[in-house]
Amino acid sequence: MPTAPRTPATPSGARYASSTSLIRGHSLRYFLSLCFMVWSAMTTAPALAQDQALVDAVERFLLEQAPSDAQNVSVEVFPPSAQFGDCLSPRPFLRNGHQRQWGRVSVGVECAGSQDRYLQAEVNAIGTYVTAAERIEANTVIDQGMLTLREGNLDRLPSSTIRKSSEAVGMLARRTITAGSTLREHQLRTLPLVERRQTVSVEAQGTGFRVSREGEALEDGGLGEDVRIRLSRREIITARVVGAGRVAIDF
Repeated sequence: MPTAPRTPATPSGARYASSTSLIRGHSLRYFLSLCFMVWSAMTTAPALAQDQALVDAVERFLLEQAPSDAQNVSVEVFPPSAQFGDCLSPRPFLRNGHQRQWGRVSVGVECAGSQDRYLQAEVNAIGTYVTAAERIEANTVIDQGMLTLREGNLDRLPSSTIRKSSEAVGMLARRTITAGSTLREHQLRTLPLVERRQTVSVEAQGTGFRVSREGEALEDGGLGEDVRIRLSRREIITARVVGAGRVAIDF
């Protein structure tokens, strides 16, 4: 019978050399991988610690800013999506004084020696807010009997929701407000103390002097609002309403 050809034998020395090379290759890859992991940890840890410091500062700030009558307040701050330089002595702030302090909010952080940055946060809280106890017609002066307080999740309320009855009593409804609806700032305006085409007293006061003259109001205005006043055919100024039929210019 024909004999199958034999595979040439591999010298034992060659097998040993091949195994040694393979082991050395795995060891080198493992060593490089380990070095990369150590380097990555060394460079990432400070950045993560810095982000956590910002998050903690903003969380404390929002808890302090929460309404005093709010209950079950919780804050979730989202870390910055981009890496910035170190933020020394972080000082959180709100962009404006009228910014609401619940729901989704944006908080600025002032950093000593570097640019400001902004973080997003979600503030959840339970509190009271004002609703219409009855239908309120447009141009109606609002009194306490027209209002009622409700309690609920503040973070689910519309922007500029009125939370205190005192902020609505004495105001004028700009439009009809349906019974049960949540009151919002843009639905109300101050009661006009100056009316369009009314002759008003224009007072100017400064250091050591006080003068007054008459002018014509070109628009309605409530207490503290700025209105345009015509003093003559060619002279129109802006003055602040300080009383019934009275406006003032400060120097």
